[in-house]
Amino acid sequence: MQTALHILMLIIGFVFLIKGADFFIVSSSSIARKFHVSPLIIGLTLVAFGTSLPELAVSFAASISAKTQGTTADIAMGNVIGSNIANITLILGLSAVLMPVVVKKAMNKQELPFLMVITILIAVLANFFSQDQIVWWEALILLLFFAYYIYLMLRSHKNGEENVEVHLVDMKKAIILLFIGIGGVSFGGWLVTEGAEYIAIELLVNAFSMGVSKATTLVGLSVVALGTSLPELVTSAMAAKKGENEIALGNVLGSNVFNTLFIVGLSGLVVPLGMNADVKLDSIILIGITAVVILFSITKQVISKREGAILVFIYFAYITYIILRALGTL
Repeated sequence: MQTALHILMLIIGFVFLIKGADFFIVSSSSIARKFHVSPLIIGLTLVAFGTSLPELAVSFAASISAKTQGTTADIAMGNVIGSNIANITLILGLSAVLMPVVVKKAMNKQELPFLMVITILIAVLANFFSQDQIVWWEALILLLFFAYYIYLMLRSHKNGEENVEVHLVDMKKAIILLFIGIGGVSFGGWLVTEGAEYIAIELLVNAFSMGVSKATTLVGLSVVALGTSLPELVTSAMAAKKGENEIALGNVLGSNVFNTLFIVGLSGLVVPLGMNADVKLDSIILIGITAVVILFSITKQVISKREGAILVFIYFAYITYIILRALGTL
């Protein structure tokens, strides 16, 4: 009965994700054109924040729970690192497979280098300071970087491009659709995550006799990470399909920035975020994957369908690796 209920949660969650993402694209594009704001900014900030709400909910809830129990919120860091890997491999890759993603020179000079800097920063903080934890003062540093990021985005991108064809709606309807979209992707992401996490842990612990700690780490890096990244997946894929390449790319990069700086920063202020050996190693793997994405971006200023397929392959190779690692075969 419990398993059937959680499968139903998965199905309903996907419905909310898909419709919420569709409302998100229409409303954010309309708002961007109305105020002559670049669609890239909408993707890097508003859309990125909305699609990162599931990660925020999971990580912040884990922090509150850990504070109550007097422990460290280990699952929070696994969720963030795993989600970031899913974003720039599976999600960006599938978006590029649907339609090659054009990368502006400004992004190669600003957003992508900034993403690399903060990806290295989180790995350095976790591996070399505070005994494998992100503590309050490190969290504060991340939040200061986040404030600078918002300032940088607002200063750098001011005018929207008027030659992009997109279905527009009036402002009142756009605002309503925006809130419905945020609610849809957030609630859908929560439903999918809850259902998938229950099924995965039951399978791993009962069928494979895996320890609860190992199972939780694996689920955090894979199932929970993918579940909370589904809003980004659906939103970016639908944006690419609609021809909104800037929103597709901006959403992925912006979500990684939000995850790394805002979510880890806010959660780390509540309780220290633990990073075990697996998560620490994956934070270094994330640096390498980010470097690959930057390399793809600076070659001809486009992420081609072939390069998108390579990113998708990297994601599934990573998932295979962490499963074998959890099973103790590596």
